[in-house]
Order: sequence, then structure tokens, then C-alpha cells
Amino acid sequence: MPQSLPTLCGSIMGSPFSLSAKIHNAAYAALGLDYTFVCFGVEDPVAAVAAIRALGIRGMNVSMPYKTAVMAHLDVIDESAHVIGAVNTINNIDGVLTGYNTDYLGAVRALQEVSELNNRRIAVIGAGGAARAVVYGCLQAAARVTVFNRSRERGKALTEDLGARWGGSVDAFAAQDFDIVINATSVGFKQPDSNPLDGLLASHLIVMDVAFMPVQTALLLQAAALGCRTVSGTRMLVHQACRQIELYTEHDAPIDVMEQAMLHEIQRLKL
Repeated sequence: MPQSLPTLCGSIMGSPFSLSAKIHNAAYAALGLDYTFVCFGVEDPVAAVAAIRALGIRGMNVSMPYKTAVMAHLDVIDESAHVIGAVNTINNIDGVLTGYNTDYLGAVRALQEVSELNNRRIAVIGAGGAARAVVYGCLQAAARVTVFNRSRERGKALTEDLGARWGGSVDAFAAQDFDIVINATSVGFKQPDSNPLDGLLASHLIVMDVAFMPVQTALLLQAAALGCRTVSGTRMLVHQACRQIELYTEHDAPIDVMEQAMLHEIQRLKL
């Protein structure tokens, strides 16, 4: 495929956002690789995929709202991305574009830092794209997953697609029935006072929030105050980025350097 100097990677997104660039470029520098990561704000995701081929871009992250739109225009879809129904990573090997979903791995790796998942009772709040990735990952790790969601139709569709249990609305969540609870909705993202599980937690739970801005969401703060072990959305974010680094560079990802760059940028953005 065409070559550029330095090797170019990037992200397809509706509006350019600096966080991925900071994380990836910190990793490339730590690895001593002549790579550069650029965020591309695009309106035409099909043309963006064509540009990957034309410019020889080595790897491309994909953000909402394009995670599904790009799939039909890739050469190969990894099984996990096919089941989840979304691609967040495009790996270009000799002109063959393969779509992956690293979000589910990010969630699983972050959770496994604090607990085994095999046979754990996990409640997932939400039924959107992030929830699909989280549910898929937890099921792959042999957890017992129950989904709660405001919309019954969307929630039941997700559980039927992936083989999880349907638990009903969020109000039906009962802490004593679970070991782990994960907020996979957008509630709390850039909303420091919003907590989708306000008053519903108990001290024995492991509580994870996929929202990563602010780093300590209202949900995580309440959970910590109760004595719960917590997993931040930033940890999921950095783990999914590590998998992208592994794909794009074929090197082990320097997670500590990447996390430091991520947290510094979030602080700079004051979110």
C-alpha cells in the first residue's frame, strides 16, 4: 500500500477531538516509532474509508456516528465487531481493511483488574452501542449478564441478540442480586451531577462507569463513599486504545504512558 513518512494513523469522527491523538501519539513516542496520529472531522464516512486506501493510512479509529456506517465498505469484519454491530478500529494491512471493536476488550480488561468475571452476576445499564460492547465482552468472559434499560423494546432486542437476560427498567435493579453493575449509558458524561443509579447501590458491589468525563463521575463518587470498589471509564478507554496500538504497531502498548497522557488532556479540557 502507499507509504507516508511518518506512518499515519488517525480517527474518523464527526467533530475532531484531541483525546485520542494525545493517547496514541504518547504511545508512539514511548515506543520510539515514527508514527503520527491525526483526528479527521468528516461528513462522508465512505469517502473517509476510501482515503484510508488512497493515502495508505495504517490504522484508523472510528467514532460515533460512523461506527456502523463504515462496516459495509471494509474488506473484513472481525467476528466480535460483527456481533456487536459496530467498528471502532480499522486496521490496514497491505491494503486489506479489517474492522475491529476494541471497546469490549477495554471493558473486560478494566474489570478484570479488580475481579474475575467468570460466573459473576453483572448488571448492565443501557442498551446503546456502548452497552452492546460491554454485554458482549462480559458474556465472552463467562459472566451472567442482565440488562436494564429505560426502553423495553431496545433492551429486549439487545438481550435477544446477544443472549443476556432482560431485567426491566433501571428502577427494577436490585443491588443484592448482583456482584457488579456497569453504567453503559451516556448519563454522567460531561454531566458531573448526573447519576443513573442514585440511591440504588450497595457496598458489596463493584461499580463501573463507561463515562470518562469527568474521571470521577457522580456514580463513582457515590459508590466510593459507600465503600464499593470502582472502575472508571478512563480505564476502559485506555485499555481499548492499547488494543488499537497493538493492532497498528504490532508492539505491546505502554499503558502507563498512555494513561498519563489521557488524564493530562482531560485535566487540560477541565472535564
